Amino acid sequence: MIQRRHFITSVAAFCATSGSISRLACAASPVGGLNWPCDVIETVAHNRADRRPVVTGVSLQPKGDLLAIVGDDHYVCIYDTKQERYVEHLDGHTDWVRTAKFSPDGAQLATAGNDRELRIWDVGKWAHPFITQRHPEAIIDCAFSNDGTQLATVGFEHTLRVYETKAGNVVQKFTCPCPDNHAIAYSADSKLLAAGGRCGNIRVWDMTTNQVASQFKAHKKRIRSIDFSPDGKIVSAGDDQIVKVTDPDNPSQAISFPRHSSKLYSTALLSDGLLATGGSDNLIHVWDLKSSEEIGRLKGHTGTVTCLDYSSGRLVSGAYDTHVRLWRTETHTSTPILPQAKLTNGWNPRIK
Repeated sequence: MIQRRHFITSVAAFCATSGSISRLACAASPVGGLNWPCDVIETVAHNRADRRPVVTGVSLQPKGDLLAIVGDDHYVCIYDTKQERYVEHLDGHTDWVRTAKFSPDGAQLATAGNDRELRIWDVGKWAHPFITQRHPEAIIDCAFSNDGTQLATVGFEHTLRVYETKAGNVVQKFTCPCPDNHAIAYSADSKLLAAGGRCGNIRVWDMTTNQVASQFKAHKKRIRSIDFSPDGKIVSAGDDQIVKVTDPDNPSQAISFPRHSSKLYSTALLSDGLLATGGSDNLIHVWDLKSSEEIGRLKGHTGTVTCLDYSSGRLVSGAYDTHVRLWRTETHTSTPILPQAKLTNGWNPRIK
């Protein structure tokens, strides 16, 4: 019997290497007529079995050219989007890397995962992480404050930790509503910090008083993604296939988007009041936050879209199909077309 993980990898490898396919197709569905071309980046096989990793974390460097890619092969791969090649393959983690986040100034990169280690790297000094901290359980998500001075983490435990990023010291611990937390986010002014997980509850802390500011039931199943909109509302999504937009000061008036056809694994706030969602239907749905209406769908992935990130007109997506797609979102057209997707291998034979 072929396991789902191996089947997806085999299909992706065939599509990437078949001589009859020189370019992979990315498309926008007729819903709303988006035209966002994309480049396709293959992940690199770091083992003798030549198995490319599934992707569970991506992060674009703010005001920079770097893209961090992490997955189940234990590596942190740094891809230069301008040079179109991998420039680093960091091998310090010893288990599945679940998350990667660049700091707001792009000077640091935080990575963490199933090996229970949080690593903070100084960009450009890749030989060793600047900070290494070990947790009692796996770490699933992390988030920088918007001034970059703090980093918060959650995972398979009740404890939320807040680190001071200059020295790596824990400056605060909070208790999460359940022991299985997948999502964490700071508000735009960094005054609020929100986390959620398996129980469907979101707990919000006031970072000026270190007290719980709000707690509410947002979803019936596991929460996998949380973002703060610029106006301070919490955008959340998860296994119940619903996106919710909630004012933490008035959670009873939460707005629910139309139900997706799949579990939701990732969200990303774009410019112009748009929201991207990714999930187990292999699609990226694009929504208008104000109207809660879907304006388009981006096709191309052949596995669950597990992670999204957005910066400076570019949306990056990672999936179980072992590929990363870099979408250029600045193009809006009323007539959908099939844009060409440039396949970018980025292979660097010098694996570090």
